[in-house]
Amino acid sequence: MQKPPKSIIILFITFTLFQNNSFAEKVKDKNIEFLQNKLNEIIPNYKFDRIKKSPLENIYEIVYGGEIIYITADAKFIFESGNLQKIIKEEGAYSFINLTESSAAEGRKNLLASLPDSKFFVYGKENNKEKYINVVTDIDCPYCRKFHDDINFYIENGIKVRYLVFAIKTSSKKRVISAWCADDKNDAFTLLKKEQKIEINNCTNPIEEHQNIISSIGVSSTPSIFLPDGKLIQGYMSPEEVIKKIEN
Repeated sequence: MQKPPKSIIILFITFTLFQNNSFAEKVKDKNIEFLQNKLNEIIPNYKFDRIKKSPLENIYEIVYGGEIIYITADAKFIFESGNLQKIIKEEGAYSFINLTESSAAEGRKNLLASLPDSKFFVYGKENNKEKYINVVTDIDCPYCRKFHDDINFYIENGIKVRYLVFAIKTSSKKRVISAWCADDKNDAFTLLKKEQKIEINNCTNPIEEHQNIISSIGVSSTPSIFLPDGKLIQGYMSPEEVIKKIEN
């Protein structure tokens, strides 16, 4: 039997590859089309450039300019900015549960709860173990000063405030240590918040430990307010709003 010409063989192989690729594209596009429709349903105002398969099985990339968000093939989870979020639908509306933040909050809660009041600048009743907040503050931060202006409101409403002080600059650290070593550390610290000078002093203090604790809980801005359950409020918030969150 005569062998088919080489050109026919090449044509057959090319056609077969084309058919296989076309089939693969259809299969791939089917799932991408599902995700496109699902995303338009979940976040209708989010305009993405394209969706494509990632190197991981059942994970897809949502591309928007230079931003990448990952989504599972079933559209039940997304991963963005380092956060794994679960997509849920309740009463016809979609929302997200930040699973990463929930785990982080639990870790922060356990760490901060393990630290005694003696490690902090404490305003309010020291035996209050239920209604309290841990606050990362900075004596040079305007919104931290604004927060401290509300300190009496917190105390009057039975909220204990425990301060960890962010102090990287040597001059700031010396002033914070001086406040800690003063006869009345709270009065001295309040004077620093009011941009007033206090007597320079030194003693055994936890201020360097504060820096390590702040680093371990991942604080990137001040004020950072941690509720008793470890949830984080970044930036200034009115005491009425903070107390409402504590009570809820």
